[in-house]
Amino acid sequence: PDVCLRLPSYLKRWGMKKEDVGLDQMNLETERNVIIDGLMGELGGEVAVEHGANVRAARRRGEGVELLGPNQQPLGDFDLVVDASGVHSHARGARFTEAADAFYTGVCLLQGVLRSPEESLAPEIVSKLGEGSFGIFGPTANGEGVLELFVQRYGAAHDNKVANVNISVPFEDPKAFAALVGLSGVHGITSKPEHVDAVKRYYKESLAHEDWPQCYRELFDDIEAVRLLPVHMHPMSEVALGELGVVEGSDSLCLVGVGDALHALPPWSGTSGNFAMQDSADLATALLDLQKREEGWSSESLALVARECERKFLERADEPRQRCIDAGKSAKDKLTTPVKDYDFVLSHITGQKSMFASVETFFIVSFLKTLTWMNWFENYGL
Repeated sequence: PDVCLRLPSYLKRWGMKKEDVGLDQMNLETERNVIIDGLMGELGGEVAVEHGANVRAARRRGEGVELLGPNQQPLGDFDLVVDASGVHSHARGARFTEAADAFYTGVCLLQGVLRSPEESLAPEIVSKLGEGSFGIFGPTANGEGVLELFVQRYGAAHDNKVANVNISVPFEDPKAFAALVGLSGVHGITSKPEHVDAVKRYYKESLAHEDWPQCYRELFDDIEAVRLLPVHMHPMSEVALGELGVVEGSDSLCLVGVGDALHALPPWSGTSGNFAMQDSADLATALLDLQKREEGWSSESLALVARECERKFLERADEPRQRCIDAGKSAKDKLTTPVKDYDFVLSHITGQKSMFASVETFFIVSFLKTLTWMNWFENYGL
């Protein structure tokens, strides 16, 4: 394999820890339902939780924030709004201008949903997948470029084996790609037979090159639903917090984003989920500290905490963001790069064409290659 982000067990026996080699953010496991149930269980009886609210906008109202639904329907006034509604947040516009909106990276993910890899995929693929993710690259149909495939489990419970299989496709116009695949006008996941069959046909055509083993050509055979996901990300913090990125007069607004609603990153960053949970925990800590310092919250103090946390959250996501921007710019090169010349680490992690492009790139690539080689002695944990 090109890269295996795993700390070998013999290094653990020698006393080495993940954080010693920068792997403490890798392979973290979370069960979303357990987290949600635990947090909900801590709420008092006087706290009302409303699910399914279709928030379409946010605006200042007095010293607080008003949320609006479809057709400007009022959803309520709040002392503080924490926006965790993802990359296409409708509340974000109250704080940031279009100049700070998420932009298309030039890459689309074409995804299919599998009920059970064990029942649908070849044993050699299931063994590589394990309980996490597995990726492979091979030739495009014409043999001139590289095509990447990924399989990822996302069922939290042990008896939930649901996984998605996807192709990473560089394409300048996501709407044109949707038309090419047969998904024009389709938003989100669809299980309509005509959509599923269209994606299967496209997938088969994409893996037409003779070098692809049959087991990979069958990856999409048993999919039950499909989704086309144009990958977006937000710009650097200097853009978002700059003069053209912030809505005039919004510094005193009691609204703050966390996770993808504030600083969306593409899947190849490997950090979006970690940042979202870290943002939420740090914001909660800051609010509790404020509560201890003051007998009663004021709109001024809440807005101050919101701005301090906002800047902190944006700036700490800048390092992986720049690498993702560089990787996105070079994504289209995959279509003209032969398999023998392709390097997954350079393409996804550094966004450079050579490991000698910079001192940082050299050490990152050298470290990951060495770590992968060390995993060879344990068959990469399989």
